[in-house]
Amino acid sequence: MNNLLTIRLARLEDAKKLAEFCEARLGVDNEPVLREKLLPGVTAPIKDLSKGMYLVATETHKSELIGCLMITYEWDTGNNAFIWWIQDVFVDSNWRRKGVFQALYKHTIKMAKDKGNVCTIKLHVNHNNLNAQKTYKSMGMTDTPNFMYEFIL
Repeated sequence: MNNLLTIRLARLEDAKKLAEFCEARLGVDNEPVLREKLLPGVTAPIKDLSKGMYLVATETHKSELIGCLMITYEWDTGNNAFIWWIQDVFVDSNWRRKGVFQALYKHTIKMAKDKGNVCTIKLHVNHNNLNAQKTYKSMGMTDTPNFMYEFIL
């Protein structure tokens, strides 16, 4: 299946569809959705890769987006390298369980290895999202003992 998929960096013309994907994903995770901020929020890393980068999946030789993920960066002082955080994972419901996330994830790993200054790839997953947890474990990721805390401004 993976040879039928193309993985590439998102372009400005992808922003509207990415915002739709994000809105659908946020609704599932019960996170607040500020619709007026979604499109500018998705567009920002497409225009400025220092903020992050979206990878998108399409069928080879077609332009319709069928999945995406965003990578943001965190500096790890102890390893003198970056941690890449996977965010905004979404696969169109017609394409789930067909290798789309796997292709995006493998592409992310290859990019990180090619960069040479990435020590870890991490992601957050809602504790209730058991299907996603199962998928991530099947891809070789391990759960950690860390808890997340936040302060919302």
